[in-house]
Amino acid sequence: MKTRTLLLLSLGCAFAILGAGVGLVFKIGSSGEPSTPIEVGVAAEVGDLQVVLMGAERTGDRQFIEVEVWGLDEDQITDSFVVISGGEQIDAEPNTCASSLEVTQVCRVEFVLPNESVEPAVLLVTRGEERARWVLAGS
Repeated sequence: MKTRTLLLLSLGCAFAILGAGVGLVFKIGSSGEPSTPIEVGVAAEVGDLQVVLMGAERTGDRQFIEVEVWGLDEDQITDSFVVISGGEQIDAEPNTCASSLEVTQVCRVEFVLPNESVEPAVLLVTRGEERARWVLAGS
């Protein structure tokens, strides 16, 4: 094979890779408007889990949420729950909240926040690629 042919092939591959990268940037950047937060008391389906945020309360550096969950048999479903406060992502404290297929479970979940910020925290529940969020107004 001639050197000129190899150079043209490598140039073609470079343009193909560049085009794929530009396409990916546009796909990621044009994901649209962020979703609106879900209201307290409204059921949200996150993957195979049904979640209703019943209330939220903040005491000092502790954020408490009360949720109803159902839709799958799994222990420690709160591994899917995080609170974002002060720009940090906080995992739930260990608890016994579990989900059931038939019975609605009511759980009180605690998060230890990095500070006593007055800004509202955001609860994110993620299952697979699906996500739901609530703004926690209980300060």
